[in-house]
Amino acid sequence: MSPARPNPYRMSERTIKVLTGVLITILVVAPIAGFIYGATLGSDYQPWQNAIALGLIAGGIGIPILAGAVLGGEAIMRGGGLVGFLFAAGLIGGPTGQVFGIVWLAVAGYVALALGVIGFFVIGFRKKVPIWIGPRGAKLQSWNDPSDPNTTNT
Repeated sequence: MSPARPNPYRMSERTIKVLTGVLITILVVAPIAGFIYGATLGSDYQPWQNAIALGLIAGGIGIPILAGAVLGGEAIMRGGGLVGFLFAAGLIGGPTGQVFGIVWLAVAGYVALALGVIGFFVIGFRKKVPIWIGPRGAKLQSWNDPSDPNTTNT
């Protein structure tokens, strides 16, 4: 976008700082609370109490991953949050299905993860985000930039 017309999909610096603080707090506090709660359960605990501990741990890790992926996708382009959601859902769902033996969840999760990775490459190419695969000199781009020494102009 031109300097005269700012990107309406960017958040203010204050909003970014607040969201970052909230996500870091969730990432630190929720899993610790889940571990402490789970460790204090006696031998006569109810299954729902165990589910609360697991939910705090998993949610404390999963929510920041999901929010980061969605906001990262939106930072690249409008609607990119869907790509971020696919990536995060796959990153969480695939291994979860595999651990708990839920085959459909594992397959759907890994398919969503693959689509999310491919989607990030596609939106990155569309928005001309520099992408490297391998060493920094092995730059993969969707366009040729004559001023960039890492680009081959053939």
